[in-house]
Amino acid sequence: MFGKFGLNMCLAIIVLFALGCGASFSNEGGIEPTETLDLDNEFEVSVKIEKEDVLGVDLREPFKSGYKLIGASFDPEILSMVHFLQYVDDGEQRVQYMFQPHADGTTDILFKMEPISGGDVEVYKRVTVNVGNKGSLF
Repeated sequence: MFGKFGLNMCLAIIVLFALGCGASFSNEGGIEPTETLDLDNEFEVSVKIEKEDVLGVDLREPFKSGYKLIGASFDPEILSMVHFLQYVDDGEQRVQYMFQPHADGTTDILFKMEPISGGDVEVYKRVTVNVGNKGSLF
């Protein structure tokens, strides 16, 4: 009798643990962007957002050009990256970043790439983000 009870209890603990991990480590994490920029046809974009917004940036990987995306740089005092996702859409490798502002100011997000065969790092795309500032004196 204790053997069945112990086995059932262990099974229940494993199932509950697995469900708990699945809920807390999902791909989306419950974050939805307020605005999403698609950078496929743009090199440089400017956007104004508020502190409570979440900025999504979606772009294709530069594999066809012989490059690989190596990351994004930005001012961590103004923005923080809250989500990163690599995925395939219609056979094309893509990435999605999500940024959340936490201070007023302006920063550039530089998406960087380097040749797959090795070489110097280059800027792939640039997004200028203005958080909360109106951009004028009045």
